[in-house]
Amino acid sequence: MIQTLTAWMTRFERVSRFIAVACLLAVMFIVFTDVAARYLIHSPLAWSYDLIGMYLMPALFYLALSDTLAAHHHVSVDLLRPHMPRWLLRLFEIIGSAAMAGVFMLIVWIYVQSGWEKFHTDAMVLSSIQWPAWVPDAIVTVGALTITLRLLGRTVGHLLSLASGRDLVALPVSVEG
Repeated sequence: MIQTLTAWMTRFERVSRFIAVACLLAVMFIVFTDVAARYLIHSPLAWSYDLIGMYLMPALFYLALSDTLAAHHHVSVDLLRPHMPRWLLRLFEIIGSAAMAGVFMLIVWIYVQSGWEKFHTDAMVLSSIQWPAWVPDAIVTVGALTITLRLLGRTVGHLLSLASGRDLVALPVSVEG
């Protein structure tokens, strides 16, 4: 069952990563086009800052979080890891993953409420273009929910690994110098 859920999570994270990469490319293209338009024809793109700041950057950040964590490419301090027994490493993974899942659950809760209110009131960001105000909240909600599920999966996997004595979930590789 763990493998099936992990496979589904991995597929969803790949889609999220693809969208995050597309957002990064879009940011680069829009910034290049905006700068070129500003200096070559003296007519910058009035909507570029809003689109990048409200939609693309949150998508770029939040949609890449879970995949980054799953690949163990996140920032990790491992000064003591090489000197710790495996059971203690698992215990710290359980505590850390559960605590962070709680933080991201809170983020999901806050942004679901905010986005729902903005959606129901048809709130718009007033700028050169009227942008729907609920879309950034939805983006953050999807990204935070995805990493919450990944963290809960890690918590359960490390708990089962600790209880059974088998490596059901791999520990992050320690970097030794």
